[in-house]
Amino acid sequence: MMNFYKINSIITKNKKLNKELILQACKEILSKKKSLIKAAITEIQESMLNETKSSSGDKHETARAKMQSEQEKLENQLYALENQWQVLEKININQISQSIIAGSLVQTQDAYFFIAVGLGKISVEEVNVFVISPNSPIGKQFIGLKKGEQFELNGTKYIILLIV
Repeated sequence: MMNFYKINSIITKNKKLNKELILQACKEILSKKKSLIKAAITEIQESMLNETKSSSGDKHETARAKMQSEQEKLENQLYALENQWQVLEKININQISQSIIAGSLVQTQDAYFFIAVGLGKISVEEVNVFVISPNSPIGKQFIGLKKGEQFELNGTKYIILLIV
């Protein structure tokens, strides 16, 4: 078990930052977002049903069209979340690589990055981690780099101190 933590963890100031915990936190965030969107879709569907029972005319049609448009937006968001979930499911946190790949936990001089999906900054074990997509501008810069290498993006220099 100790070997697992060496491979999948970075020791921060006082905490052990574990890839498994980060992946779990990402899944929890996506699950919460999916639940909220599903509830909003249900609410819109119920409103549309009630609107059908109580209204008629142009006002009714306009309200119904707005609700349908909002429902389509939410369904697209739900689809995107499902895609992110699929990406997380495919990440092998036990894979060892000398260069940065999807699933890598990266320590730079200023921050920690988990290369997975675009969720932004999350907190795991009281440590801030930027969860980024390998297809994002910064993710594309990270992919393939090795410990000690660096790059600059938007005026910020990133030095790779550790890859797990």
